[in-house]
Amino acid sequence: MTMKAVSLSALVLLITVSGCSDSADTNGDGSVSRQERAEEMRRDGYLAMQPGRWRMNFAFTEIDVPRLGDEEKASIKAQLAKGASGLSCLSEADAAKPGPDFFGGEGAEDCSYTHFDIAGNRVEMALSCGMGDLGKAKMKLDGTLGDADFNFDTDLEVQVPMAGKIKLKGSMTGTHEGECRGDE
Repeated sequence: MTMKAVSLSALVLLITVSGCSDSADTNGDGSVSRQERAEEMRRDGYLAMQPGRWRMNFAFTEIDVPRLGDEEKASIKAQLAKGASGLSCLSEADAAKPGPDFFGGEGAEDCSYTHFDIAGNRVEMALSCGMGDLGKAKMKLDGTLGDADFNFDTDLEVQVPMAGKIKLKGSMTGTHEGECRGDE
């Protein structure tokens, strides 16, 4: 193969790969609307989650809080994991297109998707959420999503008024537990 042929092959490969980028934010405004998310899910063969009771658990393995010692960091990891974990009732309509508040965890409010990409059962999403008096949170989730469970690697950045920016890494899991009971 001549050097010219190698260069041409490399250029074709680069153009092909760069054309494979798949972003649900089709209008480029930095936020993935409900309509954009629905289109992404339809296009990529999303398998709807089961409606009903879901148990979600967070576990954090790393924490970065510049001004705190190891004991305080361990306490914050445990408190955030416990506070974000919990139960949720997913309606039939929401199971077809789960909103960002569902994945935001307990205590998260006014969540919005800033990135959403799904291909089969592989999902990458980014969320921005309010956390009441605790401040704001940005979360990236990357993993698998099925009809009865999900498992994500989690990067969480929380902006807390008293402590500044807290960065955490860990995992988020979810399991369908049957019908809603009204105590979610």
